[in-house]
Amino acid sequence: MRNQKGALMNKIMFLIILCFIASTVPAFGSEEPAVVYWNSEAGKVLRARIPADADYWQLSPTFAVQNTQTYCSVASAITVLNAMPVKKPVDPAYAPYPYFTQSNFFTPEVTKVISPQTVLAIGMTREQMAETLILHGVKAKSIAGDTLNEDSLRTLLQNTLGDDGQFVLVNYFRANLGQVGGGHWSVLAAYDAQSDRVLILDVAKYKYVPVWVGITTLRQAIATIDTTSSKARGLVIIGQ
Repeated sequence: MRNQKGALMNKIMFLIILCFIASTVPAFGSEEPAVVYWNSEAGKVLRARIPADADYWQLSPTFAVQNTQTYCSVASAITVLNAMPVKKPVDPAYAPYPYFTQSNFFTPEVTKVISPQTVLAIGMTREQMAETLILHGVKAKSIAGDTLNEDSLRTLLQNTLGDDGQFVLVNYFRANLGQVGGGHWSVLAAYDAQSDRVLILDVAKYKYVPVWVGITTLRQAIATIDTTSSKARGLVIIGQ
């Protein structure tokens, strides 16, 4: 009888230990996802706490969709230019109202840097993006993604994604986000400190809704090599 009681106690203790281990070890697949989409349940939580001074509120009224599948750079550029207090050209389609479009972005000066035909064929590099933006009367600083670590990237975005007159364009590799496609341009709109995520307004609206990306994932995506320039992708910081 004593042996039976002892065996029973051993089984009970064994089960208690197993329950304790199970409660302290994370379940498989419970890690935070690399990306959180705008229309997901987690995305709804994140968007509800977008800071009042985030760039999102200035960018959302001018958030453009790219005209073609290679015009992501141009759509990203005009999204920011239309949100800034800079002189805007008049497109005949909207005359007499001044507004940047993916057509009038290509001024004679811009086409000397890169033509619409080239963008249509292969897109735009990080250096070309900065150079064309400067020709539209703004300041633009190109930053290679492989020169940033997680801490410096986080600090940079914390300082630029608020209501300070600066905006950020991002050139990244979609595969790092688990998305279909290659190199892509879009606009960064907000930083969420609690989750350490950045909001990307994807100008390929027909393909993906806006997405929240962790700093680690974003850094990896912008440190990839652009095959056109043989340089790292990265960021372009825009200001006046």
